[in-house]
Amino acid sequence: MKYLITIFLLFSHCAFAQISITNSDLNAEYTPGTTTTVKTDVLATTVDIGQLGSTSWDFSFLSSEPGLEINSTAIDPATTPYAGDFPGANLGTLTITSIQGDSLIFYSYLSINGTFDYHGDVGETKLSADTNIVITTTNIPPEISATLPYTFNSIVDYSGTQTIVTEINDTVVNTLNKTIVTYREVDAYGPMTMPGGQIYDALRVRIDEITIDNFFPPPFNYDRHISYDFLTKVGAFVNVPSDTTKPNVGVIANTASIAWAGPYVADVNEEETVPSDYKLYQNYPNPFNPSTNIKYHIPELSYATIKVFDVLGNVIVTLVNEEKSIGSYEVEFDATSLPSGIYFYQLRAGSFVEAKNMILLK
Repeated sequence: MKYLITIFLLFSHCAFAQISITNSDLNAEYTPGTTTTVKTDVLATTVDIGQLGSTSWDFSFLSSEPGLEINSTAIDPATTPYAGDFPGANLGTLTITSIQGDSLIFYSYLSINGTFDYHGDVGETKLSADTNIVITTTNIPPEISATLPYTFNSIVDYSGTQTIVTEINDTVVNTLNKTIVTYREVDAYGPMTMPGGQIYDALRVRIDEITIDNFFPPPFNYDRHISYDFLTKVGAFVNVPSDTTKPNVGVIANTASIAWAGPYVADVNEEETVPSDYKLYQNYPNPFNPSTNIKYHIPELSYATIKVFDVLGNVIVTLVNEEKSIGSYEVEFDATSLPSGIYFYQLRAGSFVEAKNMILLK
């Protein structure tokens, strides 16, 4: 999930020029509730990564593979169940997705202190009612993703140890130690065109990463990966994998998927006196304990229901079940009697149906 590091460098817009990414940019990006939708292009076979220095990029051709979109939400790491494993983290993200039908909760832990640091992450999934798997990745020292302010000609050298611990039902079943060496250089800047035609100022970061897997006896398993991050202050980004044989300018062949995202979306309270469309909002707070609020819009007289389901599809509670006139509404969901886990809530009104997930942490 190397492209997830890219999500951690998303920011606010200015005119086309050399941009600088600052502490305040990142703090704005990681205000709890801010969301980023990461998409994946698996069709592109060639990519023009531009020239060194002042240049431009056109990524308007990128597509989005159905089923591979991931929503990442900024959270306060202190509210997560694994905060004690990352005491230096003051920023975090939560991603809820699924792999082959199994739900996956993914927490990332970050910090800002003159540098933008990646402390590690935790992935948790339930394969069945009685099988819980937790994979914890810890970087010692935290991996430096950027020096702040981050601008053209910025260079970051990092060397550290990454430990990956796998637990099944609270029992450690595997521990893997790796040596990670990365070299990041901001080597180009200019306007970047995204799918839909939006144009943003961007920085290009060339990332050269060496991984030495210490699990194997000598000679150790050695991997080297080259990739390019194209970053903007509004959160729009592109990540292009490469390899050590390809040039660092011009058109290169692409042999892996490209991750990209549009601008991040801040968590703001929308005031709409007369809603024009049906809309179901993400619950807030999320994660929550023990209660959370669900906001929704009804644009015409409709019979509306909001139901909460567990991961098996069982109805937990019906929060709304009545005729609603035009307006904006909010309902509270109290999960005091429920165990921690992923839950889903669904709005049905007229021909409109939409569902979202939420996470209860106790």
